[in-house]
Amino acid sequence: MGSMTGLLILTQPVRKIIPSLPKVLKAASQHVTKTLYIHLDPLAKTKLPETKQCLALYSHIITNIYASSPAQCQGLDVRILMAGFKDFLEVPLKTRMRIDLVMFDQTRSGLELVDLEKRYKSFVAGSKSKVFLLEEECQNEEVQLPVDPINEASNQIYSSVVIGGTFDCIHAGHKILLSEALIRCKDRLTCGVADGPLLKNKTLAELIEPCDKRISNVKELAIDIDPTVNYNIVQITDPMGPTRWDPDMDMIVVSEETKKGIISINKEREKGGLKALDGYIIGLVDDRLRVHDEEEAKLSASSQRMRLLGTIIKPITPNTNIPSHPYIIGLSGGSASGKSSVAKRFEKLGAGIVDCDKLGHEAYRKNTKCYIKLIETFGSDIVGSDGEINRKVLGAKVFGEKEALEKLNSIVWPEIGNLAKKCISDLDAKGFNIIILDAAVLLEAGWDTLCHQVWVCIIKREEAICRIMERDGKTQEEAEKRIDNQMSNKDRVARANVVFCTQWSGDYTQQQVEKAWSILNNHIEEERKDHKSQL
Repeated sequence: MGSMTGLLILTQPVRKIIPSLPKVLKAASQHVTKTLYIHLDPLAKTKLPETKQCLALYSHIITNIYASSPAQCQGLDVRILMAGFKDFLEVPLKTRMRIDLVMFDQTRSGLELVDLEKRYKSFVAGSKSKVFLLEEECQNEEVQLPVDPINEASNQIYSSVVIGGTFDCIHAGHKILLSEALIRCKDRLTCGVADGPLLKNKTLAELIEPCDKRISNVKELAIDIDPTVNYNIVQITDPMGPTRWDPDMDMIVVSEETKKGIISINKEREKGGLKALDGYIIGLVDDRLRVHDEEEAKLSASSQRMRLLGTIIKPITPNTNIPSHPYIIGLSGGSASGKSSVAKRFEKLGAGIVDCDKLGHEAYRKNTKCYIKLIETFGSDIVGSDGEINRKVLGAKVFGEKEALEKLNSIVWPEIGNLAKKCISDLDAKGFNIIILDAAVLLEAGWDTLCHQVWVCIIKREEAICRIMERDGKTQEEAEKRIDNQMSNKDRVARANVVFCTQWSGDYTQQQVEKAWSILNNHIEEERKDHKSQL
C-alpha cells in the first residue's frame, strides 16, 4: 500500500463522538500507514452551548482520541487539528504531510457525501481520489458535558499560555498536553524543553534525544496542528524556565503529577512583581500498550525509552571488511552493567560466545609475544615466582599513569584481538551462525571493526556503584573511581546499534534479549535474501 496519510473528518454530534471512537479510529487506521489527521467538522458542533463552555467537552474528546490511538492506531502518528476545536476555520489549513485519502465518520440525513466532498475539495482534489465513509462504525449513545471541578480555567481562553516537559519520544500524552494548551491559547504559546540537570534522574537518560532535536520535533508538531499561534519553544535547564521572569504569560498547563509546580512558580513571580498564572491541570492517561509491570502505568516517555531496549536504535552499516558469515555482534558495557549475564542469555538462545576477559588472561601467558614485549617495556620485576606475569605488580606500574597505561593497552589489546579472531574461526567451524564478542573495552580497543553490529549494556551510575561494592567488596570511593575511569554510558550508546539495561527484573532483561534475538535473525534472513537475489 505504500506510505499513506489520511484525514479523518468527524461530523457526528460531539456528544456521540466519544462512544464510537474506538471503532471509528480502528476503521480509519486500516487505510492509513503513516499519519492520521483528525478534524472536527462544523456539523459536529450543532446544539451546543457557547464555545467557551464547550472547551471542557472538547478537551474530553481530544483526550479520548489520543488515549485510544496507541491501541486502535498502532504505529500511526495521530494528529488532531485545532482548527475545528478553535472555531476559526470550517476547513483546516494545509497540513504538513500531503493527504492521500479523506475519510468521514458518517453523513447526516439530507446531506450527501458529495456535499462534504465539496467542503473539503482542497483535500479531496489533492488526494488519490480516495474518499471513505465509515458510517457503519457510528453509535447512537451520547455523553454528557463533563464536570471539571479541579480546573477553574478549563473553559477560559488566554492570550499567552505556557507548558513544559522533556518532550522525548513524543507520544499521545505530549500531544494531549500541547492540544489542551492550544485550544485555550489565542496568541502565543511558550514551551520549555527540559535539558541538562533536569534530565539527570530520568529513566534511561542516555537514550533521550538531543535538545535541539526535541525542540524541532515539538515545533514541527505544534505548527502542523495549529499554525495560527506564535510559538516560543526554548531549552530550559531549571524547572521554572521563562515562567520565572516573563511578564507576558497568563496561564500554565501542567499534568496532575506536576501541579504543585504552579504554586512554586507563582511564588517566584510574586517576588519579581509579576502577575500570578492561572493553572490548568490535565489528568494522567493510562498506557494501554503497557506490556510489563516494570513499565509505568501512565503514558510516559520513560516507558517509550524502555521499549527501545533490545531494538535497533542506530541504523546498521554493513561491515564490508569481514565475511557476512558468521554474523558477529560486539557486546560491550561498563563494570557491573550485566554485560556477561546478557551474553549468557544469548548463549542459551544459540549464540557462540567469545569472552575477551578470559582471552586477556591468555594474552599474558608465559613465552607469548605479548609476554616478552611486556617484560621489555615494563621490566623483569613484573614476572612472578611462577614465571608468569604478576598482574598486580604490572597494574601498580600503570595505575594513574596515562602514558604507561596506553603502552600496556597497545601491547595487550592487539594480542587479545588476534585471539578473538581465532575463537571466532573455531566457533564458525563448529557451526555457529551468530557469535557474541563479549568485551568490556570493545570500543576503546577498536574491536568493533571485527563486528557487524555493536550492542551495549548500560545501567544507572548509582546501581553500578552498589553492585561493584557488593560484588567486589570495594568501598564507595573505589567503585566510583572505577566507573569514572571507564567510557561513559552516553558515549557507548552513541555508537550502539542496540542497547540493553539490566537494572530491572531478570524477566524484563530476558524480554529485551529475546526481542533483540528475533530482530537480529530477521535482519540476517533479509540480508541472505538480498544477497541471493543479487546472484
